[in-house]
Amino acid sequence: MPESPHSAIATPPLRAATGVLVGVLVAPDAADIAMPEAFARWRRLTPLATWQPIALHETSYADILNGVARALDRTGMAPRQLVLLGEGPVARRMLELALRGELPCGGIVAIDVGSDALPFPVVPTVTAIRLIVHRNDNAPQGSLIGALRAADLDARIINLDLTAGRGAEAAAASATETFVLELVATIGRRTTDGAGEP
Repeated sequence: MPESPHSAIATPPLRAATGVLVGVLVAPDAADIAMPEAFARWRRLTPLATWQPIALHETSYADILNGVARALDRTGMAPRQLVLLGEGPVARRMLELALRGELPCGGIVAIDVGSDALPFPVVPTVTAIRLIVHRNDNAPQGSLIGALRAADLDARIINLDLTAGRGAEAAAASATETFVLELVATIGRRTTDGAGEP
């Protein structure tokens, strides 16, 4: 049987699906990840993302950097493929590292972050920053919110009254879900297209 003329045409390789790593920073004193039902839902809504807790031995800047480096090594992903999720003081330290240019990643979602002024100037970063802050007080220019608004960053901020009990928890979970889904989709597209290298 004669050989088909099409057998000599090379088939272009299929582009491998580039994933996204969602690293959840877990403080040493945290008994469990907050909102376990929400995390299960977010995992189902982001099937191409790898979700991984990043257990911290302490909440220092160095331990956050080391934990993130270990997670990237374990998964073989590049920093631009990483979305970090944190809450409270750990989230504030994660945010500060990103704003100092010391924590390259595709995006961060920081939940329940205080709006105190930054003790340093913000450096340019390609990291997408998403904040759920617990108060604004019409933040003056010197505060965290003012500094982010003055900088040329991809930053979005949702202000919530997190003292309002269960209604506030649901609102925080909904805002976090919106930001996580957005960043997973955006970073997934960026890394597939080869753009967005932090």
